Amino acid sequence: MSASTSSLRTQADHTVDELKALLREAEAALSSAGAEAGSEVNDLRERIRSAFDEGKNKLSQAADLARRQAARADELVRANPYASLGIAAGAGLLLGFFVSRCQSRD
Repeated sequence: MSASTSSLRTQADHTVDELKALLREAEAALSSAGAEAGSEVNDLRERIRSAFDEGKNKLSQAADLARRQAARADELVRANPYASLGIAAGAGLLLGFFVSRCQSRD
């Protein structure tokens, strides 16, 4: 596995950990929002908790998908290094062409 793929995975894991910590803090805030709250507040609290749970599941699925796609991209680049290099060079040339045209207009 390449260093950039490893770095990308580390960053994705770090972001997932930060979002999970944020969700835990929000859940703690909801729990301590006051036991004397009315039924409407309790209903709202339950809806927010269910939304958090759904968000956690979707975040976990997205993180797994991102890891699988990064691994797949890494495999494709390793299997076809020259084609990957050619595509990257072509994309760089196109990007450079468009950037230079935009700057020449200004």
